[in-house]
Amino acid sequence: MKKIIYGLAVVVAAVAMVACGSKTSEFGVSKGDKSKLDSLSYAYGVNFTNDMNVNVPEMKFDWNVLADAVASSMLVETEYDADEKCKEQLVILEEFFTTKRPERIQKFLAENPVDSLSEISHAMQQHAMLAQLDVFESDEERQSVSFAYGYDLGARFRGARVPIQAYWFAQAIKEFSSADGARMASDEAANFVDTYFLSVMPRQNKEASEAWLAKVEKQKGVQKTESGLLYRIDREGDANVKPTADDIVKVDYEGKLRDGFVFDSSYERGESIEFPLSGVIRGWTEGLQLVGVGGQITLWIPSDLAYGQGGAGGGMIGPNEALEFKVELHEVKAKEPAPATPLAPVEE
Repeated sequence: MKKIIYGLAVVVAAVAMVACGSKTSEFGVSKGDKSKLDSLSYAYGVNFTNDMNVNVPEMKFDWNVLADAVASSMLVETEYDADEKCKEQLVILEEFFTTKRPERIQKFLAENPVDSLSEISHAMQQHAMLAQLDVFESDEERQSVSFAYGYDLGARFRGARVPIQAYWFAQAIKEFSSADGARMASDEAANFVDTYFLSVMPRQNKEASEAWLAKVEKQKGVQKTESGLLYRIDREGDANVKPTADDIVKVDYEGKLRDGFVFDSSYERGESIEFPLSGVIRGWTEGLQLVGVGGQITLWIPSDLAYGQGGAGGGMIGPNEALEFKVELHEVKAKEPAPATPLAPVEE
């Protein structure tokens, strides 16, 4: 269901963005300051609306309803999975996107056939034809689906902890879809976002991460390796049984961003994890070799020993982000050697 809706929509990626001018919630979303345009949030709203118009032109949304729903949903202080109103909207979306929309598109294309020998050209002509279709059968349905889509999108922003100005994201949707047009053209908005994520955000994250690690280094019991990895042995464990980079380890762990947000936790899943120590980020490979079985270690990992410029987790971990991990080492197993390749028979 989620793939159906968000595969078709080309939704804004769940990546960290900077908001300015007003207080943010625990989810990172802020109301926005009406006296100060947050260019990044506005550019994202323009990008979202333009992508929807280009990729699903038959979806003639009521953009004002959708925008208001996005803004109001962003500011709800509830986790995505616990939002009962969001569950109600998902029922509406599932019925529309899995049944009504595909049936109506199929009927429209059957009544307006495209004659082309080229498969690529055929698909392009079909897509162009869909711009003539209004997939909604009534204004009541249009408003219902627009609200449901907007509310679910806002809730997903919450779940992704996207620090964004709700006001200016919604305002961009309204203005870009209106006859008067937006304050940014679509290409200008795309360039603005690209510049931010490829240049500004990586630099800001790197500076903030380095400052954070410098404070951590001064804490009692924290040690530093030659690579720059910071660690603290919270519980020694068996000093005679420490893993090597070639071993398989079984652990429980909790991973945090520098603001304390837990982005991953085996404790929350209720299940330990087992993996080759050579197959994880460098900070883990190095750090787990410092503690014995039964021990616990806290790692503060510089970005170049973590996920670097690329980040990870669909944008949950941004570019150049330093990370904190608490890890309990339960078991160490030697990696089984690969089976020997049989020698080819010698030909007489």
